[in-house]
Amino acid sequence: MTSTSTSARVTLRRLCRLGLPGPVVLPSLLPALRQVVNADHAGFFFCDERGSIDNLYAERLLAPEVQAKYHDQHNDVHFRRHYLSRVQAVRPVSRRSVTPEEREQDYYRDVLQPLGAEHFLYAIVRSGSRVIGQLSLYRGAQGPAFSVRDEEQLQEVLHYLGEALGVPSPPPAKGALDQTVEEGLAVFDADGQVVFADEAWGRLIRLAEGNPITPATAQHEARSLPRFIAAVLEAIDASPQALHRTDTAWGSFAFRRHQLRSTEGLRARGLIVSRLSAEPLRLTEGAANLGLSPRQSDVAVMLARGMTNQQIARELCVSGNTADSHVKAVFHRIGVADRRDVAQRLIQACKR
Repeated sequence: MTSTSTSARVTLRRLCRLGLPGPVVLPSLLPALRQVVNADHAGFFFCDERGSIDNLYAERLLAPEVQAKYHDQHNDVHFRRHYLSRVQAVRPVSRRSVTPEEREQDYYRDVLQPLGAEHFLYAIVRSGSRVIGQLSLYRGAQGPAFSVRDEEQLQEVLHYLGEALGVPSPPPAKGALDQTVEEGLAVFDADGQVVFADEAWGRLIRLAEGNPITPATAQHEARSLPRFIAAVLEAIDASPQALHRTDTAWGSFAFRRHQLRSTEGLRARGLIVSRLSAEPLRLTEGAANLGLSPRQSDVAVMLARGMTNQQIARELCVSGNTADSHVKAVFHRIGVADRRDVAQRLIQACKR
């Protein structure tokens, strides 16, 4: 196992044990998982006992109208039946690739091709005996098919994923989510029509609205999203200096507006949606981004949480001198001279 893979597993384990609600941790969890098992993108499907999707988070999301078409034409054939068979299988992990016959079907054209998905690695995630849903990892046509080794690597970390995704999902507490880690932008003309939206906008605005994301409800979502956006713009217009924010099961989101004017005098409005991240997530991701060893990463997060060297020694079951050495090594690696600066350094490293 390489040092990179080991560090990725440490980060994944720490994220899974933060005790945060599953939907809140997923945006950080999936990129960490893709460092353990190489994939282009990933998604998680929360499912009920019948195999219907209750909610989902994906790094690449189909537009609501495409999801609605998927539900009407493909859902029973291409998800529920296969999902339930995976739940009943002896092994929780499986893989497959698109077949030549599938490339001739509407499902490939409507769903798989827009997502750039040619190779798949699936895992049924459980919390104890309770089935939570399905993890899906994807590679495109330019990448290799998933291997037996990929299956083994994923199975080795499944129990961590069950710990994280089994945590109940109440709305996150205000004040715990206060730093922007991701933003999306859309530009609206004078009539309120979208004339530009960046890649992150569609996904983030749907998470900010807070409704379940499922193929079955996508048609409703296609109608409710414009109303939600209009309400946000109206609120900002009424109180432009106020903080505009929503808290949903997916986390906390803030909005701000920019007035735009072209050289020809045409007016437009830009709306930025920001996903805010909880401090434990930021510290964990920051430590991972700094390239620390697994032990140094643990010590850095403990320092950022305000733990003393004696507390770190007890936590790691090492001597006080060993803990002192670890702390000095962290200071040297991240370029700080005072333990009070560690948290800020990790938070700075988290920004992406």
